[in-house]
Amino acid sequence: MKNTIGWKRQLQHLVLWFFAVVFHLFLLVNGSRTDYFRHTPLRNSQKLSSTTPPVKLLISSNYVVMDNGIVKVNLTNPTGSIAGVSYNGIDNVLETDFKDTNRGYWDTVWERPGDKDHTFDMLLGTKFRVIASDKNKVEVSFTKTWNPSNNGTTHDLPLNIDKRFVMLRGSSGFYSYGIFEHLKGWPSLILEEARIAFKLKRTLFHYMAISDDIQRMMPTDEDRSDGQILDYREAVRLTNPSNPKLKGEVDDKYQYSFENKDIKVHGWVCNTPHVGFWVITPSYEDRNGGPTKLDLTSHAGPTSLAIFFSGHYAGPELGVKIKEGEPWKKVFGPVFFYLNSNSGNNHPTLWEDAKRQMEDETAKWPYDFPESIDYPHANERGTIRGQLFVRDRYINKNPVYAKSAYIGLALPGHVGSWQYETKGYQFWIQTDETGHFNITSVRPGTYNLYSWVPGIIGDYKYNYDIIVKQGSDINLGNLIYDPPRYGPTLWEIGIPDRSAGEFFVPDPLPALTNQLFNNTTQKFRQYGLWDRYTDLYPNKDLAYKVGVSDYSKDWFFAHVTRRTRSKNYIPTTWQISFKLPSVDPKGTYTLRVALASATYSHLQGRINNPSRTMPHFETPSIGRSNAIARHGIHGLYWLFNFKIQGLHLQKGENTIYLKQIKGGNPFYGHQYDYIRLEGPPQQN
Repeated sequence: MKNTIGWKRQLQHLVLWFFAVVFHLFLLVNGSRTDYFRHTPLRNSQKLSSTTPPVKLLISSNYVVMDNGIVKVNLTNPTGSIAGVSYNGIDNVLETDFKDTNRGYWDTVWERPGDKDHTFDMLLGTKFRVIASDKNKVEVSFTKTWNPSNNGTTHDLPLNIDKRFVMLRGSSGFYSYGIFEHLKGWPSLILEEARIAFKLKRTLFHYMAISDDIQRMMPTDEDRSDGQILDYREAVRLTNPSNPKLKGEVDDKYQYSFENKDIKVHGWVCNTPHVGFWVITPSYEDRNGGPTKLDLTSHAGPTSLAIFFSGHYAGPELGVKIKEGEPWKKVFGPVFFYLNSNSGNNHPTLWEDAKRQMEDETAKWPYDFPESIDYPHANERGTIRGQLFVRDRYINKNPVYAKSAYIGLALPGHVGSWQYETKGYQFWIQTDETGHFNITSVRPGTYNLYSWVPGIIGDYKYNYDIIVKQGSDINLGNLIYDPPRYGPTLWEIGIPDRSAGEFFVPDPLPALTNQLFNNTTQKFRQYGLWDRYTDLYPNKDLAYKVGVSDYSKDWFFAHVTRRTRSKNYIPTTWQISFKLPSVDPKGTYTLRVALASATYSHLQGRINNPSRTMPHFETPSIGRSNAIARHGIHGLYWLFNFKIQGLHLQKGENTIYLKQIKGGNPFYGHQYDYIRLEGPPQQN
């Protein structure tokens, strides 16, 4: 009986393989796609010749192979994981010790309301389709469809997932993009994270590069496993690494995080043969949190990531929260996975080539090759332009150009809501020296225009919705931003740039150092800097004297707890002392406190009396960014404006006591961006 069953299964597989081959030959002959998707002619910027090999598509019951003679990609069928990438004599640049579904893959972390824990889901497809196949391009699809009839009976992700992979003729790499869809009537859902992950071959890839000044030989996974786990599992001190030069150093994947706007290219280099594997992100229009949202890149493993959204450096606010019955659809990507090589062994040369490729890919955005009708091409998008000014009469009596302002489009919301927006697309640029902006390649839709200006506190929002249609070219003309202002500046601490980078960042302890970040502007990436506060202020807290102290030397980069001898972490109170030549007791003063990040923080302020029962002002309990622990110099931005009656101030010496009242954890606290005291308004 068993032999009969086995024979029948073999016959079924043989029949499936035969029809797959026939279907593939049909596509090659007809050189086109299914009728359900649009098809546009390929316009590859790379010069092709008659000798450039065509793209081939090979299909079997277990695998789908795309091969253009330069790179060969092996995808699992029908699950759509990346089982192998062959290039330049390397049979597979991915780690073959792992299952073929655990080498290169899409994944998400999700939960439903009421779940006790979240679910890690590798988004394994259940159906494979050929979308387009000719000598110039192959596009394939792996889909996973939710069945509403299973609601309540199985714990499945209530989304339709379409993972696409594209290979172009003459291209040294391949693309991937995905379409997530939640239909009307489906149950509520929280998506915490979505990404594409690659685990490269551990015996080959040891050199990582994520920027011009952050690249080096990295520890192996085994080095980390043998090391000493520090305050959290991601941070490891290397005690016996395979590379003796790394002994005693700290490795932590969060040390290699970057802002969305700067996550353009990163990856790994193999020494022999001299090959690079790179993740190139030509646009962050699909990312949550705007241009300055921090996220992971590449890290020890060797691992490379393309993260579309996460709560890193922000907290759960940056997850996608879909209400019951709410329709939602979003396209993530395409992301380009680029491979390069040369005959030398100078790793930065491959990095420089990868940067050039990144510039080429960025120039081609939006791409013209994706077949999905949900991805609009360049001629289906619009443009928004205008000029932004800042009007603050205490800086200049006339409006001034908003130089280098971040200005962008996001879904309609309130002032500053763009940094929490997760469901739509965002389009950001920086203005020029005269405040002009030209936001191109905007998907059709309804948006609000948002902005913030380095050197100026607060957020700008255009008062009207902007409706972008295919071919729109909308000129908004001259726009005026009136930042928060009540009276003249009496004193200020820091620079209003949404970062704590201008404040004092200490050296790490010698035993907890990553040599890559010594003597650079990246020192904030070092491990354990929160504990250095206790070393610098073992008995008394920070005291800052306006007009005497220097915030780059005397203002610690994070308002954290202090470690006691019994290793408890207690709240801390910072002092700002200042002189006032005169005080209007009937006047109203304004203290503006801008925070660059907050993690379970609760700030209370008292004026001239630290023992006062009730604070003169306070924030609510805010933040879950974890930026302090994860070596971030900022997270989400907060601005608080406190009114202070003149009767609480006095002529001569004054002191403001800032107490972060949450204790019990080394990572509780916040990072200041900027503090300013304004006097009562003056007559024009």
